[in-house]
This record gives sequence, C-alpha cells and structure tokens, in this order.
Amino acid sequence: MAMPEATVAICKCKETHKTYGVRFEKTAPGHWKYTWAFPMKEAAARREGYEGTTIDGAIEPDAGYPGCPYCGTNYFVVCSCGKLNCNTGGSTAFTCEWCGKTGHLTTYGGTGFRAGGDR
Repeated sequence: MAMPEATVAICKCKETHKTYGVRFEKTAPGHWKYTWAFPMKEAAARREGYEGTTIDGAIEPDAGYPGCPYCGTNYFVVCSCGKLNCNTGGSTAFTCEWCGKTGHLTTYGGTGFRAGGDR
C-alpha cells in the first residue's frame, strides 16, 4: 500500500502568538485534511523547510484532528499574505500574526497558501 501524500505547514496561534506545525494529508486531487498538530519553533520549521510548504485546494479537519496545541481550535485563517493563523471565532475582524495586516474574514476559496516564514 502506498503512503499518502503528506506535508507539514506552520501556523501561528491567534491566542498565544506561538508557532506550531500542522500535518496535512492529500485525500484527493485538490483536497487536503489536516490530521495532526504539534508545537514547533520557527527556527526548527525553517531548518526542516516547512516555511516553503504550499498547499493548493480545499482544506478541512480530519475527524481525529486534535486542534491547535495552544488554544485547541480546529480552524484556520489564510491571510492574503498566504500564511496560516488560528481562527478562534467570535469576530470577523482579523489581524495576521505573520504580516500584521488587518481585515475582515471571508470564506476560503481553496486558492492555496504558503506555510509560513519571516515577516
């Protein structure tokens, strides 16, 4: 049996401002499930090459996804800068933990995102 295509992207927690890794598994062309999350320092993410990860297509949590290791949320915001942030809900106003841009949340259209990197 072939191993599924999988990759790790980095995300920043909206509540704690800490970085963590998220494992994404391709389930079909243009469809990804996030399956696992773990604390990770930005320097380690760069060393592993995770900041260069790009995922194109629809993303959704796997039934067993444990959520952000810091705040527990199962949802993300993909900023216009292309990077992932936690989305704890409660407001449509948003400030990106990576680039500092502010705006109002809309539905993710599956256009892809970059996994992280420096501001």
